[in-house]
Amino acid sequence: MSNDGGIGELNGELNGIILAGGRSRRMGRDKALLDIGGKPLLAVLLGRMAGICGEIVISAGDAERGAEYRQALTGFVADSETAGFVPDSVMANVSFAVDRYAGCGPLAGLHAGLSGLPDGYAFIMGCDMPGLSEPLVRRMLAAAEAADADIAHVPDQPFHSLCHTRAAEPLARLLEQGEYRVMRALEQLKAVTVEPESAEERQAFVNLNTPEAYRRFMEQ
Repeated sequence: MSNDGGIGELNGELNGIILAGGRSRRMGRDKALLDIGGKPLLAVLLGRMAGICGEIVISAGDAERGAEYRQALTGFVADSETAGFVPDSVMANVSFAVDRYAGCGPLAGLHAGLSGLPDGYAFIMGCDMPGLSEPLVRRMLAAAEAADADIAHVPDQPFHSLCHTRAAEPLARLLEQGEYRVMRALEQLKAVTVEPESAEERQAFVNLNTPEAYRRFMEQ
């Protein structure tokens, strides 16, 4: 996936967040660790995001899950010379965030991720989303900056979105008030919506959140 501007331009403007602390109830196993071509899905997604993001935070929910993900990504075992799934040059820009509002779902993960990044826009992905559309990200960033919006997203889609780090404070207030619904929270922010313009952009919203969805994806 490429376009005229060169992806390096985005790399200087965006950081990233992968929301990976969920319980994967519908899948029955950790979606972040699904095997995609011999690699965990989290590693595949991280590799793609590294092309457009500077710093990347993996919102893992808790420290134990973060340690598990780090092991899965680096692939290193004691006394082994096996290389990891993710290069050291990428892992150098990766950190793991622990929810400050434990047990409060993906909104808590989004808050934790935003709180761990420098000021600016962050590209938000769920760990069960194997696709990424660079042209759509570019259009989202342009729309967000033009409107000075807190968030840019596709209608009815909270992820594969951009969110400014300044949203962390209002999200914290909502979490403290017991509001955990992501779409409801986004309604409280200054938002701009961007419509997908191609099949490639719409494909970015495929979710591997059930065994059937995973099977269909792997059969493509």
